[in-house]
Amino acid sequence: MVFSINKQAVEIKTRFEHAQLTSKYEVVATIGMLSKIYGLPLPQKKETLDEMRSCLHESIDKLPVPSDYAEKLVSLLDFYDQKSEITDEMYDLLKYSYEDQT
Repeated sequence: MVFSINKQAVEIKTRFEHAQLTSKYEVVATIGMLSKIYGLPLPQKKETLDEMRSCLHESIDKLPVPSDYAEKLVSLLDFYDQKSEITDEMYDLLKYSYEDQT
């Protein structure tokens, strides 16, 4: 898998008003990106996307939103159905997105 394509797809979708995440890979990329933007440590791998999203929300919901970009990422993340299991490949994509986020 080419991780950068998934992260770029998410970055592009933040530019459009009615865009949606369309894959579980975009979801894990978004979680990694948001974790880095908020200055959080690399998230621990959980069993499902829903658990990953919930843990992220526990960490960020009481913090100020650092940018419009972060707000858009959260909006994209919350719209996607989160029931998929996290594979090792998906977690590797999350780590890539975290580390590549500036």
